[in-house]
Amino acid sequence: MFGLVLLGLLVGFLVFLPILVVLVVARLALGLVLLPIRIAGGLAKLILGLLFGVLALLAAVLALVLVPLLPVLVLAGGVWIVLRLLRRRPVPA
Repeated sequence: MFGLVLLGLLVGFLVFLPILVVLVVARLALGLVLLPIRIAGGLAKLILGLLFGVLALLAAVLALVLVPLLPVLVLAGGVWIVLRLLRRRPVPA
């Protein structure tokens, strides 16, 4: 009886092992074929991340500089509008 179990295991491994080897080789080959695409995708993700990070940093710095200056800009704009309205223009002939 033990011999039959060993014979069954041997036959099972003779069927299972080549299928396993083929699957492992196919997975490795597919991984090697798709490796340049994965590298390009990683580089694109890195470049876009750095680009948007720098843009976000610039926007934050711009906001930190312009928000405190906003009251001064509003006052200067108001004075400019008032002075422009008070300026005399020559009458067209």
